[in-house]
Amino acid sequence: MVITNGEPEMYSNPIYPLDASATWEECIQYCYNLATCVAVYDNNCELFEAGNLETITKNLEKRVAFKIDSTGTCPTDSAENLEGYSPTNTSYQDYSISFSAPTWTFSYGDELTCPQNFTLFVREKGPWCMQVIEHYACANRTVAEIMCNVNYSSSILSGLENQAEFDYVSALAIPIYNTVNTGPVNNVQYSYTGIWVDGLKTQACTNITTSPCDTISAFEFSDPTLSTPELGYQWLSGNPDGSLAPANEIVLRVNSATSYGMDDTANTAITTSGGCYLGYVCGTEPS
Repeated sequence: MVITNGEPEMYSNPIYPLDASATWEECIQYCYNLATCVAVYDNNCELFEAGNLETITKNLEKRVAFKIDSTGTCPTDSAENLEGYSPTNTSYQDYSISFSAPTWTFSYGDELTCPQNFTLFVREKGPWCMQVIEHYACANRTVAEIMCNVNYSSSILSGLENQAEFDYVSALAIPIYNTVNTGPVNNVQYSYTGIWVDGLKTQACTNITTSPCDTISAFEFSDPTLSTPELGYQWLSGNPDGSLAPANEIVLRVNSATSYGMDDTANTAITTSGGCYLGYVCGTEPS
């Protein structure tokens, strides 16, 4: 948050989310925690969301705070162009803030939205939409790729960028595990499941399980906004281990409601150890 002297000049539809007794510090913190907040004005915590604030005029007797991307350092010049973004669970809108004395001007990009039933995550390389799908039968990776592309908004198999995405997919994978665990799938009882995610073993690491091919670096990814798979791909103990051979693909394997993680595996729908790969994570950029 950048705090400076000024007051809103051109705006619409402000909201007042806090009690009149709230402090300025509480107001700033509220805006910081609210994803859709762009700026607040020290006037009973007058809050503006994306698209509702156009200009702020410098006024030494008033104070405002506006939200910008975290760069690790505070702006040193009022004329410095600033950037921010306003996300929801399904949409993303970026904005820029420019200064020409005595006015800050807010400019907004187009609002980007995820396809129906997809959830938005903000990554370092940009916004990304994901949906966890339970298939009607055990499916291999090829089927998962086709289903994402044909039935789910021309999407691809999604990678996982960080802990938040891993937790999101894991939580939605548990009900798929319950489907497998509590009843037969197409008249067959299985003991665990797997959810297909992005990741193919590099040619250099095919059929090799020793270092460095026993880490995430053994895989390459198609997900265009994935930058830190080492944070999102949390492996089951001992993995990647080259099993099921040739183990060129990756699933989020669910052994129970408390035991799950990434597992390298073959491009198969059913495993000889009682697994049925019953789901996949589709991903696409919002538009």
